Amino acid sequence: MNLAQTPRMTLVFMGDSVTEGQYVKPELRWTDLVSTRVRQAFEPHDGDLHFFFNHGISGETTRQGLERYARDVQNAKPDVMTLQFGLNDCNCWETDRGLPRVSELAYRANLLEMIDRARHFDTRHIILSTNHQTLRHKKLANNKTLEESRIRYNEIVREVAAETKVTLCDIEKGFNSFSKLELAELLLPEPDVLHLSPKGHQYYAELIFPYVMQAVQRCVSSTAKGQAR
Repeated sequence: MNLAQTPRMTLVFMGDSVTEGQYVKPELRWTDLVSTRVRQAFEPHDGDLHFFFNHGISGETTRQGLERYARDVQNAKPDVMTLQFGLNDCNCWETDRGLPRVSELAYRANLLEMIDRARHFDTRHIILSTNHQTLRHKKLANNKTLEESRIRYNEIVREVAAETKVTLCDIEKGFNSFSKLELAELLLPEPDVLHLSPKGHQYYAELIFPYVMQAVQRCVSSTAKGQAR
């Protein structure tokens, strides 16, 4: 693939600690693994043509993500964006007397607004992800486990993806085949058992890479056709 066929592309990975890669070395995070594979696919001009921004921040909800959206997404004007939030949104703190950090209605609305804003700033492909399974089975203040809440919020993710016609990467479905013992190897050990281990990041990258690569290829093809006219 020559220089004329590989127009400049910007990819933004937007999300919480799962996207940030909390507690894992940068080069072992799924975002870095995916970025490296995309660069390799577009050698030798990838350094000039592809820009990757990991804008995952630990502990954030969709509400907080929207607060920084102008800076981290709109200003970057990505061609492709991955969007992942939810494990903090569905969490429940004692101080909230049983309420989730972000309600189901607000979670849905926040995802919809992020998608709408991305499109308004000409993002051509959006990949929306469900959240992987954890081993958090302790009852929270709402008498539900984090896992029970995560499952419900993942349903909202799927509904939003269908409603907006963005690409869905069903991470939860990809993790479904694992036993409890196998899942433990993909997560950081006790007392965490939520964030991805290096092995978990590798598997996550395998799941999402085809969607990212397909989005980039479509951007390249459509831009090349436009330039040829």
